[in-house]
Amino acid sequence: MINVSKIKSLYKHLCNLVSARKVKDALDVLNKLVSESGYSDFFIQQEHLEHTYEQMLKYMLEGVQDPERDKVYNKLLSSILELADRVKNRLMEKNSGWHTYILKQEVDRQQELTGKRVIETMDDLSFKRELDEMIDEGRISPGTDDERRRKLSSDIFKHLWLSNRYNEAENSLSAAIISCHDFLWHEKALYISAILLSGLRYWDEEKVHRLIDFAEEEDQEISARALVALFILLYQYDKRVEFYPNIIYRLKLIGEHMKLEQDMEKIALQLIRTRDTLEIGRKLQEDLMPEMAKLKPKLEDKLKMDDIRDEILEEGRNPDWESMFSESDDLYRKVDEFMKLQMEGADVYMTTFAHLKQFPFFNEMTNWLVPFHKENPDLKEIYDSKSDTFDPDLFVDGLKKTPFLCNSDKYSFILNLRYLPEEQKQMLSKAFLMEMEGMQEMLDDENLTSGNFTRRTVFIQYIQDLYRFFKISPFKNEFEDVFGGKLDLYRSDFFAQIVEDDSITRNIAEYLFEKDHFEEALDIFKMLLKSQPNDRELLEKAGYCEQKMGNFTSAVQYYQRIGLTSEPRLWTLKNMGICYRKLGDYSQALEAYEKASVLQPDDQTTESLIGFCHLKLGEYNTALKHYFKIEYMNPGSPHILRPIAWCYFALGELEKSDKYFTKVFEGNPGYYDYINYGHLQWALGNKRDAVELYVLSLRDLNFEMEDFLKIMEDDREYLVGNGINQKDIPLMLDYLHYRLMK
Repeated sequence: MINVSKIKSLYKHLCNLVSARKVKDALDVLNKLVSESGYSDFFIQQEHLEHTYEQMLKYMLEGVQDPERDKVYNKLLSSILELADRVKNRLMEKNSGWHTYILKQEVDRQQELTGKRVIETMDDLSFKRELDEMIDEGRISPGTDDERRRKLSSDIFKHLWLSNRYNEAENSLSAAIISCHDFLWHEKALYISAILLSGLRYWDEEKVHRLIDFAEEEDQEISARALVALFILLYQYDKRVEFYPNIIYRLKLIGEHMKLEQDMEKIALQLIRTRDTLEIGRKLQEDLMPEMAKLKPKLEDKLKMDDIRDEILEEGRNPDWESMFSESDDLYRKVDEFMKLQMEGADVYMTTFAHLKQFPFFNEMTNWLVPFHKENPDLKEIYDSKSDTFDPDLFVDGLKKTPFLCNSDKYSFILNLRYLPEEQKQMLSKAFLMEMEGMQEMLDDENLTSGNFTRRTVFIQYIQDLYRFFKISPFKNEFEDVFGGKLDLYRSDFFAQIVEDDSITRNIAEYLFEKDHFEEALDIFKMLLKSQPNDRELLEKAGYCEQKMGNFTSAVQYYQRIGLTSEPRLWTLKNMGICYRKLGDYSQALEAYEKASVLQPDDQTTESLIGFCHLKLGEYNTALKHYFKIEYMNPGSPHILRPIAWCYFALGELEKSDKYFTKVFEGNPGYYDYINYGHLQWALGNKRDAVELYVLSLRDLNFEMEDFLKIMEDDREYLVGNGINQKDIPLMLDYLHYRLMK
């Protein structure tokens, strides 16, 4: 029997084949799925698709000119996918055992009791009478009969969620929900989630159009949620959108009177932020736990003689770059760093509140997605706990206003209050009141109470609600995790068709760049460089991305392109030097550093790098000139004493080398110092001293015998050059092995 994993794997493979236009292969996979279903209607439909494609191929080979061929071809591709949807759904119903399909069967049985098993219009719905009371007669008002209202809301949610395809009944129902004022905002918001979950389970173009309908609502709570749901759904089915041109047409239409491109940017960025949720939670937990905050002091990392330490060499980001990502305005700077993270949209409470999702409230699927509202009957017990020292209205009102908690966490917070002792509630009330007073000052600012802020807050909170639903809810295994991939909305085809403003795409790239997602930032920089090939900052940042990813040759190529149109700047030259050094091309690195030295004379770091390049090229006397210049400006620096001592050793001037190594050992020598000084003592004929120094290097906890052997091999030419018999080197290594075994 086919299992869920196999069904999903074959279905995904088929969709990818259709996207790649490998139609014959896709039909072969479809045949496997149809065979597993054993449903005769599917066999007939599949044979029809096979025949249509064979005829199309035949006409193509015969040279028959058909102006409708592209249209027929696209219709064939969409038909293959739609049949695959139906087959997959039937296989999942038969084999998954999921609660979703059990519930769907229950809903279907309830519908059968009405005598109208097939739903064609709204009149056929099992809850039509209750719906009429709401729409036509208004008898179910917001404050009347909570249970009846909740039952109707649940029935509507289930119907919208569990319907495979939206026909006249579902479309009319959605239109009624939008137009009827008796439906409350939080009910409409919940139905949006039902449409999203339905679309993720079973594709239907009409579901997309219904989300667009909700997106055109004036209420920000409704419109913003609908856009999030819409873009998540389109992202999941991105390769299908081309078969349904009316979707893009409608999006472009609403884009004319809505700031659709800016909204897409905000949603794309917030989806990207979800990747860092677990890492943020981990860091915050560690910062809050005293025992984890006690960091062990780092051992000082000494300068290697075959390299210059990264803390000297790493140029970092170009100080000339201004932060292009400016989504957080000046108002956000009023709060501390933790608040800044929240204002940016970082999910700082996921880890904290994940442990507070065990209440019976969260056993109901819709409660993971329902917006926080004070009229919720599930808050009755909280209101009943009012006392002289505890005011639940304060908490509910405060939680409703705060933009820093998603709806799901707000419910976790308020439900947890029931289990706190009265004394703790009193303390919490005082602390919360103080927090609310500070928050209110910020929220009273006209810029923060504007529609844009409200809209962005809904984007953030709804995405965080969805993140919790798909990641930690008990229902998560029955849904594809929409947060499981990169969520690179900006790379989808529908995004490219809607967003024509390069500055929005650039802004997303800048965010990725600032958060060290270099590979993805580079993808966008490359795309932007096609239309702006000489943009210096784009070239610099593309080069820096390649550099941080370890692609030094590619990084150099970007840096060199700057030089073709203008003089390279200091930052560019220094980073070119770093890349050439990483590639082992010290001649080119030297050239870059010497040009940098002209722009920034007497810079000690550049001077030391020039000396280092000469050292690696074997030009020890020239290297010494540069090191002496630095020593004059910065006497006693161990970073300079070491290379000077080494240069003298390489030149065979052992007494001068000894003089400088002695100065190094007046400080805090490291394992490289012990090895290098051991080399010198051996060359001077002091073998026992050399052995003791080598042993000291191997006693270092951060140094392994494997590292030691590699250094000895690398330094062999210098040892032999200073008179040490080449045959004695393996004997020395064996002696050290015996010595360390004792």
